[in-house]
Amino acid sequence: MSEAPAPAQAGAPVTELSRSLRLFDVTMVGVGAMIGAGIFALTGIAAGKAGPGLILAFCLNGVLTLCTAMVYAEVGSAVPAAGGGYLWARLGLPGPAAFLAGWMDWLAHAVAGSLYAVIFGAYLVWGMQTVFGWGDPPTGAGHEHGMGTLFGMEAWPWAKGLTLLVCLGFLYINHRGSSETGKAGNIITVAKIVVIAIFILAGAIAMTGEHDVAVGEKFTPFLPEGLGGVLIAMGLTFIAFEGYEIIVQAGEEVIEPRRTIPKAVFLSLLIVIPIYVLVAIVCLGALNIPPDVVAETGWGVGETWRYLAGLGETGVAVAANEFLPWGTGAILLVIGAVLSTMSALNATTFSSTRVSFAMGRDRLLPARLAWIHPRTRTPSAALAASGVIIVAVALLLPAEKVAAATCAMFLLVFAQVNIASIVIRRKYGDKLRYGYIVPGGPVIPVVAAVGQVAIAAWLLASQPLTLWLTVGWVVAGLIVYYSWSRRQESAHRATPVIFEQAPIRPHGAKEMLVPVANPTTAGALVDLAVRLSDADRHITVVNVVRVPEQLPVESTGQFVAEGRAVVEKAIEAASGADIAGLVRVGRSPAQCVVDTVNERNVDMLVMGWTGPKRRPLGMRHFTFGTDIDGVIRQADCHTLVLKGSVPKNCRRIVVPIAQPRQGRYAVSVARELLMGGGSVEAVRIASPQDDLDEIREALRRDLSNGDGLPGDVQAEAVPADGIVSGILEAASGADLLVLGASGDGISKRSFTQLHYRVAERWPGPLLLVRMRPGTARFVAQRTIDFLVSKEPVE
Repeated sequence: MSEAPAPAQAGAPVTELSRSLRLFDVTMVGVGAMIGAGIFALTGIAAGKAGPGLILAFCLNGVLTLCTAMVYAEVGSAVPAAGGGYLWARLGLPGPAAFLAGWMDWLAHAVAGSLYAVIFGAYLVWGMQTVFGWGDPPTGAGHEHGMGTLFGMEAWPWAKGLTLLVCLGFLYINHRGSSETGKAGNIITVAKIVVIAIFILAGAIAMTGEHDVAVGEKFTPFLPEGLGGVLIAMGLTFIAFEGYEIIVQAGEEVIEPRRTIPKAVFLSLLIVIPIYVLVAIVCLGALNIPPDVVAETGWGVGETWRYLAGLGETGVAVAANEFLPWGTGAILLVIGAVLSTMSALNATTFSSTRVSFAMGRDRLLPARLAWIHPRTRTPSAALAASGVIIVAVALLLPAEKVAAATCAMFLLVFAQVNIASIVIRRKYGDKLRYGYIVPGGPVIPVVAAVGQVAIAAWLLASQPLTLWLTVGWVVAGLIVYYSWSRRQESAHRATPVIFEQAPIRPHGAKEMLVPVANPTTAGALVDLAVRLSDADRHITVVNVVRVPEQLPVESTGQFVAEGRAVVEKAIEAASGADIAGLVRVGRSPAQCVVDTVNERNVDMLVMGWTGPKRRPLGMRHFTFGTDIDGVIRQADCHTLVLKGSVPKNCRRIVVPIAQPRQGRYAVSVARELLMGGGSVEAVRIASPQDDLDEIREALRRDLSNGDGLPGDVQAEAVPADGIVSGILEAASGADLLVLGASGDGISKRSFTQLHYRVAERWPGPLLLVRMRPGTARFVAQRTIDFLVSKEPVE
């Protein structure tokens, strides 16, 4: 899983980016990313979905964005590192969810780049038609491709050609390592704000002039497509609010990030949200529908939202050309749109490349994606992978569907970040320095996540192509993760093996793993493993050498001898049985054992417990200690924990039964350890007032599962005032006491304080037994444990 960011080891070189961005610089980064091509291209498209309700859609998106921005400000101030949402998902979500966050973030940024390239081609073509007169612009009546003609032919092939050229151009620029400087980025952003301010001012003036229809009628009815249309418009335009994430992704380059990042996030939204609302108002209120379009379509003269929808990506440009004086509207909007699309395409190409590069470096994607070009020092392989997606989507899909897919991805990624922020604060809150904390605890992140998932679901349900693209990408990601990435990541992060003695075994053979730490107690564990093994299950003993924090894990030479001695002693105790042995080193013995379970076909784990010890106050929530509890929590296999040693001649074994499934497995293990002529006593503790015969019959039914009890198994009901005292009384004189796990509920611990109290008071040999939970139940248990536990989960 994930762990909190740790400081570098002493003496290790640290690579950091230069902290040169001030509050104004980083605010302009966010504003420039948000006021990108989306506002120019999506206003007309979204107006067709919501009508005048587009204004409400922008307002609600602003509120939803503000909630998520508060979360980004909190986590970004505490973890101001490059990576943004993908990094936080790694910290705050279990493996598959964290992988999907990066997987979707990669596609979302790449598809956003596709959208910007499409808009670049559309606006440049429109500019050539309108400014230079080289063709006929679209009429807004919904003609094929909605782009008119250019040079005497359909305009859309020219637009696609320009889209391809700008994609290839910025892929080459990113390969060369070129990027906007902070000063140039500020100039472009301010220029875009000036362009839009002129547009808004001119539109407001135009709204006060004379019109064929009253301005108020252009906003009536306010919700012609209902609230569903507003939700779709919110989904389509959400990409226009997404850029504040880049503020946080620049965390390593910001001066005083804990104070600056939250301020920059809120300032950028304070600038952008009013601009979007005002743009929607003037587009709807100041635009007039040409009479020939009204005659051709039959629209009402006040239904400007339909006209905007027909104009598609160029709707804002047509509006500007109408109410800006001396024909400057077209020139002004084309310049603004081209600047916006170019800077946004460059930023999204950069972002998508870095996400895939980071996932390659973490081995969640092929390591080749983490390759750095030796001359340009850029991640060229990741750039090529992102470039394939950007070009393919830009050329093969229409802009509306591209925008919808992009927004759906971003909505789902932001929802994951909102949930991750709650987990990060719970797990690492006392280890992190926050510059800002979201008020109200988890309320705002939960509300934002629910809202984003709801909008994404509505958007996907209403756009079939978007649904198939999104679901297909998620399913493909899950296939990649479970078939390849999980193994690669585990191998990459696994603790090293410094010694292995392995006999030849059949491919795919099951293994029984026996962790051994003390030569004097290893014999009892190996003896138990030998008695439970068979031809299809082979034994491997593993010794874990804990490396001190002040030493690097790779400094293993001095530990090989002591680790080998323990393993060889355990193998000798097996009296000639076919046993493999290995030694691992690491900081956490539990993680080393889990790594071994994950790497090998381990279906049974046999561990030892030396008995109760005084537990520090901070460890009270552990049942049998950090190592045993940690392994049980993370290992998906049958698990046995032995206290003492199992006698060679077991003739009476007592097995208290509470939960049928785990009880049947505990009885089956006890029968394997039983000598001929002995018996297994399955007991259920009852209160003195209970009907013992009825409880005894219920126990027989639970154990027999309809097939009857074996001859060496007896079912008994034992009256007692307490469960622990009843178990101890029933087990009096037994050769071995076997306790099954508490149950199969996904929120339950396998072994509880009741098991501990029995183990603490029982003087004889004790065996704790847990049946493998199964993949689905294990994944659910791990997910819940990860989300609710305050302890970092490996």
